[in-house]
Amino acid sequence: MPLNTETAPSLAGWPELPNILSAKEFQALPPNAKTCIVIEGMTRSGRYAMAQTMSDELGLCKFAFAEWLQKYEPQTDAERNEIARSLKNGTYLPEALSIKIADWALGEFAKKSFCCDPFYNRPFVVVGYPRTLEQAAHFQSFLKKHDTYALVAIIEANDQEAKRRMTEKPVQRIGHESDHVPEVQIVKIGEYYLKTHGFLKWLELQGKATIFKSCMDKKDYERRLGNHLTVTDQGSYVVISHADLSRMIMMFLNMVHFVHYSGA
Repeated sequence: MPLNTETAPSLAGWPELPNILSAKEFQALPPNAKTCIVIEGMTRSGRYAMAQTMSDELGLCKFAFAEWLQKYEPQTDAERNEIARSLKNGTYLPEALSIKIADWALGEFAKKSFCCDPFYNRPFVVVGYPRTLEQAAHFQSFLKKHDTYALVAIIEANDQEAKRRMTEKPVQRIGHESDHVPEVQIVKIGEYYLKTHGFLKWLELQGKATIFKSCMDKKDYERRLGNHLTVTDQGSYVVISHADLSRMIMMFLNMVHFVHYSGA
């Protein structure tokens, strides 16, 4: 029996997220609709690199929660300690603090980055928020306030690539001094599975998240005619470049004009 995504949320008492759309709904939006693309995925899936590439390659504004966290001025010693503990140990911030920081950051971002084009409203890219159901409910209020619609794009690497990345020394990011410590990596992965993985699967169940695979079987890649993808060969599979994957996402969303106008 197929899932009735219209009645199931009300039966379960789930929060409604009307401004987070399915791919089909997002594709049907008029050209002047205000939109954003939320980049999600497992720890070390390349979320931040993907968001940065989309921003650079396609000229889109980017909201990265981790970057705004660096700008946030703690109001109390308790907040300062929680932020320091999160950055050191790889744990999530307390929910209330995450939402408080995001509320301030999204408000500042909206003031500085939103612009109105008479023909097209350029989408902006979001990464690092929302990562839980409670954060999604808060993000929905932001979207509603600014009459904006979101598409959640989950970047998915295959098991081999995920394991390979876990054994690599992570790329150093501001404020993440202990990213290279194996124990911290385990904590970060554990936090993801406990607090974010189920949330993303829930979005996927309701059709409110779309998966984009960053890896392709080597044989499938070699069989593609007129293959113009830039890839990294990993033996039995290839990894699609962030630039090509970003273009594929935009073309899938019927936003081909941004790819063409970016010079890509």
